[in-house]
Amino acid sequence: MPNDLENSIRSAAEKAARYVENAAQLRVETRYVDVVKGDVADFAAARPAAKTEINLDGDSFAVIPVRLVDDGMEADRTLLEIHDRNVQTAIEYRARILSSLIGLLMPGRVR
Repeated sequence: MPNDLENSIRSAAEKAARYVENAAQLRVETRYVDVVKGDVADFAAARPAAKTEINLDGDSFAVIPVRLVDDGMEADRTLLEIHDRNVQTAIEYRARILSSLIGLLMPGRVR
């Protein structure tokens, strides 16, 4: 019969496995909301402006905002820069979390 320590270890291992499974794909979505002068922003009405997905196997895709112009399409540079910062922050955060998780599961392996 498992004791409290075994149950705690099993629970921690299950949580770690779920996190690694969830970390296999990084999704970043940048949203915007229209604000009418003098009105309060309705964040529940936020709409997607850009989206990026990055998989641990290196596959990725991004959807960025563009507008039609006379000679083709033009990216919305301001929204794209904000989205890029969001993606970089998410990548750095995921790397730190995974490194910490590996350090907990395999002490002495991460420096």
